[in-house]
Amino acid sequence: MEIIKRIFDEAALLSLRSRDDSRGNMTVVFDESISEIFHDFSVKENRTYSMPIKGTFFGIHYRNKSDPMDRLVSVVKGCGNDYIIDLRKDSPTYLKWESFELSDKNAHAVYIPSGFGHAFLSLEADTVLMYSMNRCADKGFTKKLNYRDEHIGLKLSIPVHEIADYDKDAPFLDDTRGNEDGV
Repeated sequence: MEIIKRIFDEAALLSLRSRDDSRGNMTVVFDESISEIFHDFSVKENRTYSMPIKGTFFGIHYRNKSDPMDRLVSVVKGCGNDYIIDLRKDSPTYLKWESFELSDKNAHAVYIPSGFGHAFLSLEADTVLMYSMNRCADKGFTKKLNYRDEHIGLKLSIPVHEIADYDKDAPFLDDTRGNEDGV
């Protein structure tokens, strides 16, 4: 596993170890080297998200500073755009975002530390996302921001065709300011 690019100093786009042979492909999504690179990151929970429809959208999701969680995101099957948004108020890149294509062919992953928002858009039908976290994701602690928020200005590469109501109806940044649960 090696860093391809640092994102906003703390996050990173990673190249995973991968090999192909006559049986197919093998990719190492997590090994202890990531703990050495990213402050003792260790996986406490893994999830997979299956997206049967191209244009399925997740996010923008984040955790409060008082309840941090780091994430490692990769694609097991298919292809999608991964979005990382800097939500650290004291950062010079506050509300800036970057996007990276993750696929089963490029063997890339994104490491997203606490303080950043995350979103994902499937670019192919039948995309499967692997989402690893350094703690169990307690129900109800993940916060959301609306992906259409003009303060963030997220540009999606294709139209959204499938989205959960809680993401479609997520609050805008102005609705969360001054709220202890806000960004």
